[in-house]
Amino acid sequence: MLIRKNNQISFLIMLILVLNTTLVAQEQKLTFKIKSNPTDSDYWWLEKNNFGIKPANFDFRGSWKLKTSKTTYVINILAQDDSEKIYLNESFIKYNFSDKTFLRMGRYYRDFSNYLNDNLSSGHMLISHNARPMPKIGLVTSKNIEKFNKLTFEGGIAHGFFEKENYYTKAPLLHEKFIYMHIKNNNYRISLGLVHEAMWGGAYSDGDGYDGRTFSHSFKDFLKIFTAGDGFDSHEGSHQNALGNHVAIWDFIFEKTNNERLTKFYYQHIFEDTSGLRFKNRFDGLWGLELINYIPKTNLLIEYLVTSNQFRNPNHFEKLYYYHYHYKLGWSYNNYILGNPYIKLPVPEDYPNWPLEKVDVIHFGINGEILSNYYEIKFGRRTSISDSFQYQISIGKEINNNFNIGLFIANDNKKIGTGLVISRSF
Repeated sequence: MLIRKNNQISFLIMLILVLNTTLVAQEQKLTFKIKSNPTDSDYWWLEKNNFGIKPANFDFRGSWKLKTSKTTYVINILAQDDSEKIYLNESFIKYNFSDKTFLRMGRYYRDFSNYLNDNLSSGHMLISHNARPMPKIGLVTSKNIEKFNKLTFEGGIAHGFFEKENYYTKAPLLHEKFIYMHIKNNNYRISLGLVHEAMWGGAYSDGDGYDGRTFSHSFKDFLKIFTAGDGFDSHEGSHQNALGNHVAIWDFIFEKTNNERLTKFYYQHIFEDTSGLRFKNRFDGLWGLELINYIPKTNLLIEYLVTSNQFRNPNHFEKLYYYHYHYKLGWSYNNYILGNPYIKLPVPEDYPNWPLEKVDVIHFGINGEILSNYYEIKFGRRTSISDSFQYQISIGKEINNNFNIGLFIANDNKKIGTGLVISRSF
């Protein structure tokens, strides 16, 4: 959602009205941030996982959060010096029916894989912070098993909306659901989850030599999407493909606490059909390890991303992750990958002669605090090709209560850029 200048006054009035509810607030926080960015090159970590917004010379960010006994309100806005637009980032209303069930509505990222450190990670396989958050509404609940008090089930379902963009004449819809099983015992927890995302409905144009098509979005179609049921197109006359564009993960998590230390090990196994569901693409996906407080006040994260098996056995298992024949913008939103940014998509004009790119990435992240100084370092490189490390190093200091100033450097291969961040919280 973009709010243009002629709508800014009404937006600010709405914001002030919401702020007036603070009389019943239990918790409130308001933050303003000004950030200067180098814009003379494509600095990887300034644009990737940056909420789907290309950095300008100056970014202004405002965030507000209000939490009452049952409801949480979040508003995040961003304005840039070279644009007449205000971007509405992750902004939502979350209502808790109980301590186990809630409804969330607005622009937000995800209610699953809550273990993932989005500040340090290379990016979730399905929903990272690389693109802007999509508008959606979702319901999440959990259930403890009385006879097995160490066992908990958690699940959720959401309905969302893509945008028309350049290729779609009618915006596709989003279907999202997940279920997790958690086993907690003393100082460890083991979790197994299944997360399913699907694009469906919408329409695309017949430009650039492609046949235009409109997909229905009836309740019958939704049931097919929900179950990943067959659609109406056969592949080489053999078997019907599933209706819509599906992408999913098996989500494996192991967490162990030892006093103040926490160890997280996770694996997100990506798949797009039943062959990947059965691990025919072997162990493609994101592997990660995070160590918290092994060094006091420090988080250390290591990840390995691999997609080398997506074309392991052509004619039997032949996939290009995030891509789809009909939804040729693939698993993206506003021209940004929704999942891990290291995985690229061909543009529609490249089909069917897209370049096959197998991705192997090693990624590191670390942040912490030393003598009231905050620091964060992210760096990674592709190991499947000759590549250099892409990094970003940030340092900051709290000058007085809730006033912070920081510096950062980022690289684009051999080029290095610097920037400044100033923030104030109330």
